[in-house]
Parts: sequence; structure tokens; C-alpha cells
Amino acid sequence: MTKKGEKIQEKILRILDRNPDGLRIGHLQKILDVSRNSVYRYLDLLEMKGSICKQSDKTYVLKERIRPQTIFGFQYQAILQGLCIVGGSKWDIKTKEGKQNFKELGKITYPMMKFPDLSKNEEFKNQPHHLSDIIENTLKVLQDTLPVEKFKDDIRLDEKGFPDKQTNLAAIISFEGGYVLSEDVIDNGFAHYYIIAGLFEMWFEKLIPPIYGGRTVVDVIKIDREHQIIDLAFYVIFDEKNPYIGI
Repeated sequence: MTKKGEKIQEKILRILDRNPDGLRIGHLQKILDVSRNSVYRYLDLLEMKGSICKQSDKTYVLKERIRPQTIFGFQYQAILQGLCIVGGSKWDIKTKEGKQNFKELGKITYPMMKFPDLSKNEEFKNQPHHLSDIIENTLKVLQDTLPVEKFKDDIRLDEKGFPDKQTNLAAIISFEGGYVLSEDVIDNGFAHYYIIAGLFEMWFEKLIPPIYGGRTVVDVIKIDREHQIIDLAFYVIFDEKNPYIGI
């Protein structure tokens, strides 16, 4: 087996881990962007190893989960389906209202995630702070909680360590992950990305305004549906009277 083949097998396992209801050949082919025959071959190898199994509906699932599940695991799909039934269009992410409602849901679930409250940590409060350090710290904390691949950040701070005054953009945060291809939620299956945006925004709100003032905003700006890749934009908006502006 070549290194490329091993990497593809590892990726199949990660993809199935974040799609607990299982995926069919066609879904996996779109995400992996390889030939259908290649997907068949790797699935056969993984099945022979005992890592996955094929279900009666022709979907493939993991025999054992790689990562423990959180609210964004099995519960996520139940939440999404329930909200769509009860709330209808209010939870449709094709609308501005639906996107905002899911983002607010992320803020509501924030206390359930057991994140450390660094805003009350005296050691953290007394050390010199830089926005880039806070961004990196946030990614490390959320990485252990959310069932997604490793976060990647593209810091967009100026030479003084602050966002551009015109755009307020501090960073682009990218990651792979999702429970997006279940047949039950496929039309609205990217809603959890807005929940994650809400989690990020709540975390940044607890850390940055107490130190620098201003406010923080996190928005979903790009979704690659086929490959399950998401880009979040993180903005820090300062008041003109903020003492840090102009330093």
C-alpha cells in the first residue's frame, strides 16, 4: 500500500467518524475527489481490516468511533430535525433568519461545552495580550471539543497586531467537518456550521472586549459542500474612542 493509499484510507475513517449515520459510495467519492473504483478498493480493504462495515441500505459506517461524541455528534441531527419540524422556516439556513437562529443556538449551547472561563483566570488577565495569541488559544480549546478536523487560521492583523480599520477582519478560520450528508437533514445539513460560528463568537466575546473593548463577530463566509470544508471570518470592531486605536 502506497502512502497516498494509506492517507486516503485514514481520511475515509475520519469522514465516516463525522457522519455517524453512514455514507454511500457516491458521497465518499465526492468528498475524496477520487475515482469510484478507488473508493470501492479502499472500502474493501477497510472492511477486511474490520474498521468499517456495510449496512443493508448500502451505507458504510465505522465499527468504532474515533472521537467521543458531543452535542455536535449524534444529538446534532436530532436537534436539527426537531427544530425544523417545530419551527419550520425559522430554522432554514437558506434564510438570513435561519442562519442567525442557529448562530444564537451556538451561544446558548456554549455553557454546556465546559470551556474554561479564562476571563476569570487571574494569571490570564495579568499577562500581556495579543489578538493573535487569543485566536490561537481559542482554536486549541475548541479543537478538543468539536468533532471537526484541525482548525487552520489565516491571521489578518496589521503590523501593530490589530485588524485593518476598514475591514475589521482579524482572521479566517478554516476546518473540515460535519454531519451534513444524512438523508434526513441533507437540505439543511450545514446548519451546525452556524452553531460553531456562534460558539466561536461567544468565546471571543468573553475574552476580547474585557481586554480591548469593542465587540467581536464571527460569520460563515464559505461552505464547500462537496468536501465538507468551511471558512469562518472573525472580525473585531473597535469603537473610535478605544485607547488601543492609533497605537
